[in-house]
Amino acid sequence: MSSSSLLPIAIDAHAPLPIAVQVSEQIKLLIAIEYLRPGDSLPTVIQLAEYLKINHNTIALVYSELIETGYLVAKRGRGTFVAESELLQKSISRNSLYQVLEQAFLIATQMELSASEFGLTAYAVAVSSNERKQVVPLKVVFVDSFQSEADLYFHSVQSEISHPLSLLYLENLQAGQPVALKELHSSDLVITNAQYVWDLTQLTTPKQEVIGINFEPDLQLLTQISSLNHGSQVLLISQKSAEGKNMKQMLEKSGISHLNLQSLDIESIQSDFQLLNNANIICAFQSVCDYIREISPHSEKVVNFSFVINRASLSVLKTRLVAAQMKD
Repeated sequence: MSSSSLLPIAIDAHAPLPIAVQVSEQIKLLIAIEYLRPGDSLPTVIQLAEYLKINHNTIALVYSELIETGYLVAKRGRGTFVAESELLQKSISRNSLYQVLEQAFLIATQMELSASEFGLTAYAVAVSSNERKQVVPLKVVFVDSFQSEADLYFHSVQSEISHPLSLLYLENLQAGQPVALKELHSSDLVITNAQYVWDLTQLTTPKQEVIGINFEPDLQLLTQISSLNHGSQVLLISQKSAEGKNMKQMLEKSGISHLNLQSLDIESIQSDFQLLNNANIICAFQSVCDYIREISPHSEKVVNFSFVINRASLSVLKTRLVAAQMKD
């Protein structure tokens, strides 16, 4: 966003909230929904004040407070920018909460409530609910199939949600291990790789919700692989062959169809090192990446197969977590 761009902010002179608070909270919302991203520049104090038709000092106060709290940063001679801070990441993690509030407001408008009335009603409900009961954190578990790679998926999910998360293995659950089954059945929500949703629904109780999420290669890896010439040989190496197939599926779902993708487990490589010579690039899961670099005659061709949660899956996951917490 250029410094001259104006922000989609509205002022209600009749609202019970001070104008400075209205502006401040709307800027925080724009950051949470990622309309404003780290590094984006904001309009100048004069530009925003004139656009909103309010006093310049009000905008100056808002910017000053947001800078002090870590949402914004001022760069001398350049302007005011969205900060890159831990507070900002926490704000973005509340995106799903804003989505729930937006849905509630749509219902409120159908009941002919104004924005101010909705805000006051929401505050009254929050205060009343807080008095009636103490919120009990959800018990959430993540289930994956491969013990050798599950930690990577687990940490990827854990880094995106604020709830404590336990890790269980599908093999243990299917084998009927009592401790694992007890942990599963005592959980409020079950998160798993989308391909294991059906398996988990056979093991959970009817009241438990199983949320399937998809993973995809991160943008840097995807860009690097996409730039390869048509027909290039790409090796996908992991501890187990099934996990290698997952890597291949991630790339294919991301639109990679012009390359020769070959998934292999570590045993296949150890029995035929010549495979490493013929590849244009070697994508290795983190658990075997260092080893592959050591044995490969072309270590510069070896890259870590890094991945992230699919954006749509992440949005659904966060929304369901908020909805489940509100239900409790």
